[in-house]
Amino acid sequence: MKAKQKRTTGLILMTVAFFIWIVDRFSHIVSTTMGQMICGDTYMKAVDGVVGDCSCGFNTDMHLAFVLVTVMVLGFILIISSKRSLSLLEHE
Repeated sequence: MKAKQKRTTGLILMTVAFFIWIVDRFSHIVSTTMGQMICGDTYMKAVDGVVGDCSCGFNTDMHLAFVLVTVMVLGFILIISSKRSLSLLEHE
């Protein structure tokens, strides 16, 4: 992959992950939709008298945060590696 392509892909990944995080932080639309798609009819059913996404067996917010952080780190790694390959090309 070329250095410019790596940098562009890294910037896109980081921007998209940050935008999704901001949207979910203020509206919870993304995590709610993700929970409904994964859990189906059991999403937000009462478990021991408490209504929440624990009826799925996992917390959708934490899974979304893990995915977004992973995508941001991947974007950051692509940006760093593009800078390194540029500096290596300049020395040759």
